[in-house]
Amino acid sequence: MQAQEKVRLGMQVAFSSIVLCFCLFNLSNPNDSQTSALYWGGVTSVLAWWMPSPGGSSSSRNSTSIKADEVNAVHIEKLESVPQMNGSQN
Repeated sequence: MQAQEKVRLGMQVAFSSIVLCFCLFNLSNPNDSQTSALYWGGVTSVLAWWMPSPGGSSSSRNSTSIKADEVNAVHIEKLESVPQMNGSQN
């Protein structure tokens, strides 16, 4: 891991921790029930940011993308081999 990536990860963790702590602290305040939806949105946003993608790892997504490109190329070749239909007849 390069130094720039470490700094970026550290900043993301720090910012996420600050937002999460702020939202959880304000949710623990029973007198402020009108803005609880705002703070729950902050909590769920931070958690959603760190959740893994439902598509799995990047290597499986790349292989699926490559397979889809190969299938599309075959279909394009088949479409190009079909003779064009002209509206006028001689």
